[in-house]
Amino acid sequence: MKSLTAIALLTISSLHPPQSQAMTECELLTRIMNNLGAKMSINRYVISSKDDKDLIEQASKDLSEQTKNYRNAKEQYKKANCKSIWDK
Repeated sequence: MKSLTAIALLTISSLHPPQSQAMTECELLTRIMNNLGAKMSINRYVISSKDDKDLIEQASKDLSEQTKNYRNAKEQYKKANCKSIWDK
């Protein structure tokens, strides 16, 4: 009976692999996208509200790089099959 229980537990655990690694990757990607989104928002504000051309130029360059990084992170997020309440 003990061996039958052990076999059943091994079978069940092999059918449901642990999700901790996938969740960790998804959480990391979510944090990266949230961080980039916040920085992008700040740079959009600087571009739209400031008069200093040098500051605007730097914010524009930063925004361009952040946009590329955000798109890459979002692509990784999709490849990792991550889901959030916003995904439909």
